[in-house]
Amino acid sequence: MLTTKQKHKIQKLMDKYLLVSTGCTEPIAIAYASAIAKEALGEEPTRFEVELSPNMAKNAMDAGVPGSNYVGAAFVAAEGGLFGKSEDGFELLSNVAKEDQDYAYDFSKANVTVKITDSPKPLFIQVIAYGKNDSSKKNCCCCCNKARVVIEDEHTNVVLIERNGEVIHSKMSEGEADSTTDSKAEYEEITMKEIFEYANTTDDLSIFKKAVELNTAISEHGKVTNYGLNVGKAQPFGEDTIFSRVISTTTSAIDARMGGAPLAVMACTGSGNQGLTTTLPVVQVAKEIGASEDRLLRAVAVSDLTAMYIKKELNVLSHLCGAVIASTGATAGIVYLLGGDYKKAEYAIQNMLGTVSGMFCDGAKSTCAMKVCACISAGMYAADLALSGKGCITDDVGIVNSDINQTIQNYAKIEKDSAEVMDKSILDIIVR
Repeated sequence: MLTTKQKHKIQKLMDKYLLVSTGCTEPIAIAYASAIAKEALGEEPTRFEVELSPNMAKNAMDAGVPGSNYVGAAFVAAEGGLFGKSEDGFELLSNVAKEDQDYAYDFSKANVTVKITDSPKPLFIQVIAYGKNDSSKKNCCCCCNKARVVIEDEHTNVVLIERNGEVIHSKMSEGEADSTTDSKAEYEEITMKEIFEYANTTDDLSIFKKAVELNTAISEHGKVTNYGLNVGKAQPFGEDTIFSRVISTTTSAIDARMGGAPLAVMACTGSGNQGLTTTLPVVQVAKEIGASEDRLLRAVAVSDLTAMYIKKELNVLSHLCGAVIASTGATAGIVYLLGGDYKKAEYAIQNMLGTVSGMFCDGAKSTCAMKVCACISAGMYAADLALSGKGCITDDVGIVNSDINQTIQNYAKIEKDSAEVMDKSILDIIVR
């Protein structure tokens, strides 16, 4: 039985990694920073200067913005800074009118600059908003009113708000902290087995129920609306099977989200696409087998928490595709849903990390749906093989170790060791 302390640590992991978001989390984080900057400024901004880490820039380039035909970091900075309210969190662009979006786009062309900075932090956003009013602050280095906002380490982690050189809010970022209640160290003692036990025994499944409701809604929307590549509508060779329906349910949601559907989703591990991928394959399998709501929600909990357990070892933004860990979580959730025990779920995770771990991220965009399609396809096989007990990677093969925790550490080592060169190579190509 889990102790109160163990439960608390897992709940803190959920607090860190589950978030309702309308739109791709990287562009929305930029809009959020701009909205805060405008509020600190105290007047209508006349221009914005935006600085982003390479991974932030990569994921903000081509992802659709809710309810809009426009994309890009400059546009979301203008839209958030002119029309967003920070109190709305990551749903701040949900209800921006079409004429306001058009205005923000025109404004961004002339009045927003975006620069990729050499910040060592994978997730870094700085927005400076400039106004018209003269500043009387003695620390201000120029005559115009300005406000600066910095977000680091996590999408909502505002570490600095400053107006005309005067600090309004300051918070030590994770990388500078010796100890913090939100640091990775707090979760180090959690084991994969405890994650499974928590999902199987917790009395509070409300957050997972909300994830199912939100993420199913955008999937249904994507099935009847054209977005991106329309991967969710494809049926290779005309087949309509459980396998194809699982793929369709999941990728329809990714199509819609990357295409700018104005619907909120439950993000997981800092990504809406990952939240959709941890939830929807499990939802469709539950529907196919007639599973109870309780069994479904516990399976979604297994899926989400497995993805979180792996993600806590990785950079918050990575050059490796998030579909890998999200689909690995979904695979474990499907195993649980179909009656598999912890050991079978562990086999499924090993199978996945030994198969799709090399997929890289070249930005948030329409082709994310195809990557999710590939990973969930592998996941269905990995789950079936694990449940049968006949096809499981249990020995030291490639990066897979007989100890699942060591396998995850091996995956994390590859990510960290290759980050600098891969990030540079990918970014050099996509900003050419």
